[in-house]
Amino acid sequence: MGGIARFLATGLVVLPLSLGVYLTAVALGVDAIAARALSFLLGTALVAVLHRRWTFRTAGVRGALGWTALLYAATFAVVVVTHGIALALLPAVVAAPGIAVAAWVVSQGVGTAINFLVLRGAVFR
Repeated sequence: MGGIARFLATGLVVLPLSLGVYLTAVALGVDAIAARALSFLLGTALVAVLHRRWTFRTAGVRGALGWTALLYAATFAVVVVTHGIALALLPAVVAAPGIAVAAWVVSQGVGTAINFLVLRGAVFR
């Protein structure tokens, strides 16, 4: 299995957890943006371990740990902002019950693309 396939497989393992946390938090009355932030943080913690041990098969990261933290912080900001924009724009094209899930999917897609490119090219070798 190649790097992209392992990356996607890892994401598919973490995806139900992250989406489940998001939907549960929203159902409990947590603001959608805060729920997205929570789901990102929990999903990222799990996926970071899986990427290091299986996706990129390395014992550690190249360079300082600070750069990895910076990547995840930047991705966090992009994902949360993208989620907010999607929540604002999607009601015009998505029926009400699906807006939250659609916004989550859009923001997750953007975050996944950023993470793969940076992790593969700069962090894990």
